[in-house]
Amino acid sequence: MREWIELFKAIGKDVKTEVGSIAGSSKAKEVMGKGKFGDNTVYIDKISEEIVINGISKSKLSCSILTEEQGWVELGAKYPIVIVDPLDGSLNAKRGIPYFALSIGVAFGDSVDTIRCGFVLNLSNGDEFWAIKDQGAFLNGIRLKSRVRDINVVAVEGLKKETEKELINKIFSSFYRVRQSGSTALDICYTASSAFDAFLHLDPARVVDYAAGKVILEESGGGFFEWLSDEEFTAKVNMDKTRPFMAVPHISSLNRLIKKLT
Repeated sequence: MREWIELFKAIGKDVKTEVGSIAGSSKAKEVMGKGKFGDNTVYIDKISEEIVINGISKSKLSCSILTEEQGWVELGAKYPIVIVDPLDGSLNAKRGIPYFALSIGVAFGDSVDTIRCGFVLNLSNGDEFWAIKDQGAFLNGIRLKSRVRDINVVAVEGLKKETEKELINKIFSSFYRVRQSGSTALDICYTASSAFDAFLHLDPARVVDYAAGKVILEESGGGFFEWLSDEEFTAKVNMDKTRPFMAVPHISSLNRLIKKLT
């Protein structure tokens, strides 16, 4: 697993250099077509993805890649599956808002339960999160240890005009502060570091967005759960959108979170 992390760190440096030089520019926003997940592919997404795929290809490590723009790419083997979001928070990057990331997880089967390592790089400030299953999670080389405290500040994704008004009212009346920052991967990682007290993904989720963050949060002592449930969240590694979910930095916080939302 460590060779994967070292590879992703090297790739991340190249992505940060290239993406950082064009974030917020008119070139970054240039539409290049449609990605396999249905969103517009813009220049800054395409450049980041090309760096990642080329870097993995040059490593000679056999795998398949599932990436947001190109979909499935096979490099000599079906497994492991390298799950890539080359630019999570691309709207932020296009507009020059400094909160966007490279996110890469590695699964050894067709379920997110088989993800064994993850890497997330904050391309704005260089914060580097990574984890290996059963070996812990780290932020800038320092091991993450989740802290148990009250749930006051939550990060959310999927808060839209279509969101049920009752749910919106419940969220804003239950927490001291609510943040929608625009990058699922970073929100999960900062939840793992206890910067956020919980993370709520309100609409159907895509595996490329949360794959790496899931193992990072779990290895720090937290957990992913089905919406308003103590059942652990799981899903297939594919291109389908799945279900809303919740994440907490320490599993002992889950019941308090559910009570606030019900």
